[in-house]
Amino acid sequence: MGRAEKKKRFTSEETASFCDQIAMLLNSGIPLYEGAYILAEEVEDKRTKQVLTHIEEQVRENMPLFEALSNTGAFPDYMVHMVKVGETTGKLEDVLKSLAAYYERDAQVKDGIRSAVAFPVILFAMMAVIMLVMVFKIIPLFEGMFLELSAEVASSTKRMMDGGILAGKIMAGITCALLLFMFAGLFIYRTAAGERAIKRLATLFGPFRRLSERMATGQFVCAAGLMAVSGMDQGEALLMAQEGCTNRIVKMRIEKCKEFVGAGESFDEALRHSSLIVGRDNRMIGVAMKSGAMDEMLSKLGKQYDEKVSQSLSAMSGRIETAMVLVLAAMVGTVLISVMLPLVGMISSIG
Repeated sequence: MGRAEKKKRFTSEETASFCDQIAMLLNSGIPLYEGAYILAEEVEDKRTKQVLTHIEEQVRENMPLFEALSNTGAFPDYMVHMVKVGETTGKLEDVLKSLAAYYERDAQVKDGIRSAVAFPVILFAMMAVIMLVMVFKIIPLFEGMFLELSAEVASSTKRMMDGGILAGKIMAGITCALLLFMFAGLFIYRTAAGERAIKRLATLFGPFRRLSERMATGQFVCAAGLMAVSGMDQGEALLMAQEGCTNRIVKMRIEKCKEFVGAGESFDEALRHSSLIVGRDNRMIGVAMKSGAMDEMLSKLGKQYDEKVSQSLSAMSGRIETAMVLVLAAMVGTVLISVMLPLVGMISSIG
């Protein structure tokens, strides 16, 4: 593979689309290599075309699909492993359909996070611009007026004016520094290592910790549903889910669940005793196990967790926006009052 091809990494949207299209082609009876060739001919992006062409060439030589996917370096390890399970168990089409749904949900959650973060960042940038305009445009006007009148005012008034000007400059500096910090965090989050580090950091704060746990639990439920479709052993399924989990608390719960399953407990009991899934959701899983509808129930629960995450993100974004508006109003008001009050006093004393 070429150098550019190795750098290609499929997004969640692209991965979902690929899985869905390959599943449809398999359902229509088209061979894998022919399906990959058809997909490669349809895309316009050069790097994507290289990846698909590489898959087509290797599958045409009777290489297993999971191995061809792994060689491209473009797909998530989790997807590659699940494709291997699907090929081994003869349920590749079902696994690919479930993978498509899994990565569609993953893309929706990421879109929700981006939407929740975007507006507060834009609002904070506006705060920085307003503070800079105040410091470099508005306050210098007051400062010039003050210099013209400084010989005729009391020393206390002079100190108050100087304090207001200094406060404005300090607040503007703090706002700009925080804005740079936020942009640096967004840039770091775009990398795999940075995303893991920021997610670990988020677990240290109450609201973010609860949201992170809910997201990780939802991811586990979706993964468990996918593994139920593939017919994977419960112990191996839990091990894979644990390896893919980025939340420390949920990861510990999965470990406990794995131990309970190993000790002979049923899956729903292990989920309840490990505090991974409790209450009504746990009872629904127990009923689904007895009725043979485990994969459908887990898929339904996964969607419910996604909706809860979206609602939490919207609520958190609203609180952050409200707090920023109040902080901006307080900062601007404080600077203007501290500068204008002495100025009004000077003018009235001269008059």
